[in-house]
Amino acid sequence: MDEQQPPVHILNSPGPDRQLGTLAHILGPILGFLVPLIIYATYDKGDELLKSHLIQATNASITFTIAAIVHSFLMVLLIGCLTFPIHWVLYLIWALNANSALNAGQEYQYPLTIQFISA
Repeated sequence: MDEQQPPVHILNSPGPDRQLGTLAHILGPILGFLVPLIIYATYDKGDELLKSHLIQATNASITFTIAAIVHSFLMVLLIGCLTFPIHWVLYLIWALNANSALNAGQEYQYPLTIQFISA
């Protein structure tokens, strides 16, 4: 009485390629725009969802870098000391949400992000 079990298919399993997306999303707020930019520039495979996430992570990191420069000028007026940490925490939360969407196989677009790179 050997009953065969049906094969189990795991949908949207995070593979090595999806881990690149996780690195781009999470390391962007921590290390700056170079990590997502390098990952995006070197990725050349066919996963369109991952490519979309890499584009969004790169756009968000470049936008945040520009905003950080504005925050530094605002620090002269002492308001930048308040705006920079709030913006950084929001960026970190958005990056975690983007990573969750990637793992769920969904598209994600960062709020308040300039689209420098388009698909």
